[in-house]
Amino acid sequence: MIIKNMKTLISHGNVNGRKIVLDMLESGLKATDPYTNAKKLIRIQDNKLIIGHKEFPVKDSEGQALGSKSLTFNLSNMGNIYVVGGGKAAQRMAKAIEDVLGDRITEGHICAKKGESVELKRIGVTLAGHPIPDEDSVKGANIIFGIEKKAKKGDIVFLSESGGGTALMTLPSPGLTLKDIQEVTQMLYFECGASIMDTNAVRSQLVILRGRHTRNVGDATLIRFNTAPTPPGLRERSYVRRYRGRRGYQGAIDVLKKYRLWNRVSQSVRTCLEKADPRYGSIMPGELKGKPQYHYRVIGPEDMLEAAEKKAKDMGVNAVIIASSPDDIEARAFGKTLTSIALEIEVYSRPFNPPCALIAGGELLVKTGETSGIGGRNTEFALSAAPMIDGSENIVIASADSDGTDGPTDVAGGIVDGYTMKRAKEAGVDVLEELNRHNSFDALKKLGDTIITGARGTNVQDLRVIYIGD
Repeated sequence: MIIKNMKTLISHGNVNGRKIVLDMLESGLKATDPYTNAKKLIRIQDNKLIIGHKEFPVKDSEGQALGSKSLTFNLSNMGNIYVVGGGKAAQRMAKAIEDVLGDRITEGHICAKKGESVELKRIGVTLAGHPIPDEDSVKGANIIFGIEKKAKKGDIVFLSESGGGTALMTLPSPGLTLKDIQEVTQMLYFECGASIMDTNAVRSQLVILRGRHTRNVGDATLIRFNTAPTPPGLRERSYVRRYRGRRGYQGAIDVLKKYRLWNRVSQSVRTCLEKADPRYGSIMPGELKGKPQYHYRVIGPEDMLEAAEKKAKDMGVNAVIIASSPDDIEARAFGKTLTSIALEIEVYSRPFNPPCALIAGGELLVKTGETSGIGGRNTEFALSAAPMIDGSENIVIASADSDGTDGPTDVAGGIVDGYTMKRAKEAGVDVLEELNRHNSFDALKKLGDTIITGARGTNVQDLRVIYIGD
């Protein structure tokens, strides 16, 4: 079982509705492990290394689609094979590569999130800090940078990367310190509630590894395995619309000014961005033209959402994916919006007839300001719905992070129903006050309603399920 405390979660409240919601979550989360897909992409046959699979289209160094092309390398005259990367799903993809290639791997290193177990044997692993990078993030990134610089023409470099890699592989640009990056992350992501796009628009210009691997490996062949945080098309469309003309160093400056942080960040950060040294900046259009580099999208949130949808239909429940990647939205606001839709269905049977389930993904925001509560976007989303469905015998709402850790907590998310407010009152929990303090984790933990999966070694953002019974 992915959800380790299933029995506790279905021991109270709307038991039947909870079972349906948690079964959908279980199926969706189970579909997010990138290992199986990564292993499909690599095989050895007749002393040849073959990379590619008909299910996974590939792109070249310029992002041009090449169809389901397979790459073939003769093992007899191949150079070195390196494996590097970082992110919450990086170790699972690297394990697939290691399980196929074994001692053919010359050297490798992965930065994974603290809390994960080390699964790799030949490839080194540094467990690093996330979402705030730490000294281990820098240590691991330095090792990866050193390996990439060894690569030369005739070598193959496998790059295993996913969401979370920006923090886990933090290698500050010259003139910057780890503290500079930590402060920027704290101000943007936590205090201001900036989206991960906005946060990374700044952080990516302050480091020299994340997003620069393709430059670092020179003329070596780069094979990139990526676990995507958003469904195909949505990220690209959103990025183009919101960041047109705001990329690179100037884009980072614009984001800091947008959140009124330009005069709060350190002088060294301002100097770095104003200097705009092209040696350490983002990869520029045309810079990699002709380089032997190939990108495979191993897994994405659509796999999770569609698995949850299928499970619902297998149980005879009509299910609808209503928002696969909501962007730049506060968790409480989105929670209230989806709960309003659930109430409309419960009372008026519109726009859908109950019993039915609403499914949503994406990564929401929690603007903590100077509050000291503990929680994440998933527990806050769930708890924010509790007051609105108080007394309902039909609605159950749950939300969980695919990586197994919601914000700074050790739980994946939380679940509520129409009995939550009554149980909270009996337990002495003031739900509205806890929401104001952004203390959703403690509130749901006291009620036995946090969802526990443990660190899962994947990252395709979150899964939210709202069930409306009849």
